[in-house]
Amino acid sequence: MTIRQLTVLNELGIHARVVSRIVNEARKYSSSIIVKKEDRSFDLKVMLGVIEIGACKDDVLRVEFDGEDEEQAAIAFEALFLDKFGEK
Repeated sequence: MTIRQLTVLNELGIHARVVSRIVNEARKYSSSIIVKKEDRSFDLKVMLGVIEIGACKDDVLRVEFDGEDEEQAAIAFEALFLDKFGEK
């Protein structure tokens, strides 16, 4: 298992357009990708789950990658978060 602490850097946090980008990226990998926020867990391959995260700018999320391509997925998600999901 690979674990990363990723910070939401874009101004609007995780909203509809960002949810789509996250889910599309997660579905590229066979590994499970789970985000933990407070006491809840969300599957990043499930649109409704990602919407429920409700993360705002500067929230730090624990993301767990587990599977054969977990390291590649972790690298891709680090880049996605650092790129502010393609937003300013």
